[in-house]
Amino acid sequence: MSYMQRIEVEFMKMGARGITLLFASGDSGVAPDGGVCKKGKFAGQWPAGSPWVTGVGGSEGGSTTAPESAWSGSAGGFSDRWARPAFQTDAVAAYLKEAASTLPAATHWNQTGTRGFPDVAAQATNFIVINGGFAEPVAGTSCASPTFTGILSLLNDVRLSAGKATLGFVNPFFYQNAAAFNDVTTGANSAGIGCGGKGFSAAKGWDPVTGLGTPNYELLAAAVAALK
Repeated sequence: MSYMQRIEVEFMKMGARGITLLFASGDSGVAPDGGVCKKGKFAGQWPAGSPWVTGVGGSEGGSTTAPESAWSGSAGGFSDRWARPAFQTDAVAAYLKEAASTLPAATHWNQTGTRGFPDVAAQATNFIVINGGFAEPVAGTSCASPTFTGILSLLNDVRLSAGKATLGFVNPFFYQNAAAFNDVTTGANSAGIGCGGKGFSAAKGWDPVTGLGTPNYELLAAAVAALK
C-alpha cells in the first residue's frame, strides 16, 4: 500500500504539470487479470481505478445507424483502496440508483463510497496488428486506451493552437461535460470464475463498464475551446 500511495503522489504531480494519464481498465470483466474472483471478490483494478488518472474501458460494434455496446471484457467496478472523488459523486450515485435492480450481489464488490472506474471508453475490438509479417485481429482495453489518447491529443492541439495550456488532469472536465460523450447503454462486463455469475451492466449516464461513454470529438472540441 505504501508503494501505491507513493505512486499516487507522482500521478498528482503529472496532472499538475499538464500531463494527462490514461490507463486501460483491463480485460477480465469484474475479475482480476487471471479471471478468478478470490473469495468471490471483484477486482478493484489499479492504476485504472486511481482517482488521479483517466480509466479507459471498452466498447464494441456500432455504426451510423446502431449504437455501440459495452465490450464484455471491459474491466470496471469500484476500487478497494481509494475514496470516491468529488468529480464523480453525482454520476456514480445516479448509476447506483438507476441500476439498483441489476447490480451484482453486494457480497462481491466494495460499496463503501469508493472510486468507480472506468471514466470513459473507446472501441476495443477488431484492431489489426502485424505479427511475424501476418495481419491478425486483436482486442482489449489496451486498444481502447491509445485510441482515446489519440482523441485527447487532438483536444490538446485545440488548446495549444489557441495559445492555452494542455488539459492535464482532465477528469473533472469530462464529468462536467458528460453530454459530449456517446452514452453506451447496453451490454455488461463479464463475471469470471467465482464471481457470482454477474458483472455490472451499462446504463444511461456513467456506468462501471464504459464510464461516461465514447468520445464525440466535435462536442468535446467545442467544450475545450470554450475553456479559458
